[in-house]
Amino acid sequence: MTWYFVPRMLSAFLSVVILVVMTRVLGPAEFGRYTLTLLLGTLLFSFTFFWLVISVGRFHHAKEFEGKTIGTVLGAAVLIVFALLAIVAMSYVILPFAWANSFFFAAVFCISHAIHEIGAVCLRQYNEGPKFAAVTLLRHALGVSLAVAFIVNGGGYESAVIGISLGAALTGAYAVLVTVGRSRVYFPKRAEAKTYLFFGFPLAVVGSTSVFRAMSTQSLLAVLVGIEAAGYFAAAQALTMRSLVLTMSTLSNVVAPSVFEAHEVKGIAHSDSVLDRYFSFLMLISMPIVVALVSAADVFANLLFDHGFAQETAGYLRVLAIAAFVTGLQGAYFSYSFMRSKKTGLQLVITFGTLIVHALLSLAVINLFGAPGASYAFLVSSLVSFVVYFYIGRKVDPLKVPVRELTKAFAGGLIFVPFGVMAEDATTLLVQAALLLAGSLAMFVTLVLIRQTAAVTVWNRIRPRAR
Repeated sequence: MTWYFVPRMLSAFLSVVILVVMTRVLGPAEFGRYTLTLLLGTLLFSFTFFWLVISVGRFHHAKEFEGKTIGTVLGAAVLIVFALLAIVAMSYVILPFAWANSFFFAAVFCISHAIHEIGAVCLRQYNEGPKFAAVTLLRHALGVSLAVAFIVNGGGYESAVIGISLGAALTGAYAVLVTVGRSRVYFPKRAEAKTYLFFGFPLAVVGSTSVFRAMSTQSLLAVLVGIEAAGYFAAAQALTMRSLVLTMSTLSNVVAPSVFEAHEVKGIAHSDSVLDRYFSFLMLISMPIVVALVSAADVFANLLFDHGFAQETAGYLRVLAIAAFVTGLQGAYFSYSFMRSKKTGLQLVITFGTLIVHALLSLAVINLFGAPGASYAFLVSSLVSFVVYFYIGRKVDPLKVPVRELTKAFAGGLIFVPFGVMAEDATTLLVQAALLLAGSLAMFVTLVLIRQTAAVTVWNRIRPRAR
């Protein structure tokens, strides 16, 4: 598990580093365009390749596919790449050049991201831990290095997109080559493709809910307020999404194969046991982040962004951090109600409904209150989505809610809050860092004392080494 979890967590941290670098080298307007392009590329990935990535994790151990899931997924991915390239070529004939060019860069990122994600999930299934770790970490290091080099040599946001895409494509290509050495490539039969599509596509769209919301909000801000406002909001939103939603979904992606394997091989009771333990770790990892971003928003804004960005983004961070936690909890835990019962089509219906609510609410609130209202619309729509998701999910597969673990996590978070508030009032970076570190330690000690499962497990692991 360590080979898969730790690199993904470090990858989430590196994505925040990339965010900081890009805001500084691009500026608000170009960063807004850069973010919107990546969001469009991610949405393309959700509609084209993501269902294949999900299918690998879900069906690799399923008996009816006779161990050919990875091979058929690779074959399907090849077909989709050629289809997408054909659509890109057609777009230059049908659409205005500027629109087609934007679509081209989004498609480049989409295909590059797909190569990496498919390769990485296959390495995970083949238990190639060290190679998985290398591919996961090198992607960001190579991508940001190339992007900055291109920008320094006179490129704009398009160069940044190309650099980030190359980082994904090159490391992903290595993972795919390793996979092809272990599995033949098959073009899927209609029944196989139908099973993958009907299970994976709804889940892919649902899993990209936060991306859909980000795209709609930032687009509305760009149109109604201006591209710079979209850039400032994008910086705050990207920070909360990458530090919370990405971290929580990463942990879910690492644990998902174990959940499904337990469900298929040992039954639902064992799957529930895996989920209970996973929920405790989900709280241990996410709660310190959300509490820190809420109680010490100004500290993080000034630490990560230059003065102009910090002034504009700090106000968004507190609200968006709570929204990100709610969204992450919905997708990283409660989605298993639908995945285990294979009711992902129902998830899709819920997602479309809540996305419409989000778009309409954002349109109304931004029109009334301007850019500051965007974060509150985001929070309200996240809460609405969570409530609907939870209520219907309980009827489909009554997933156990570990209330005691949740309560303990909130108790630990309350211990952190005073340290975050004092850090806001501190005048030097050294004192701020010391207070935040002290708050984290106080929270962890509290969780150990009240016997929070994940904290106790971590403590038992590190205690022998501390002696």
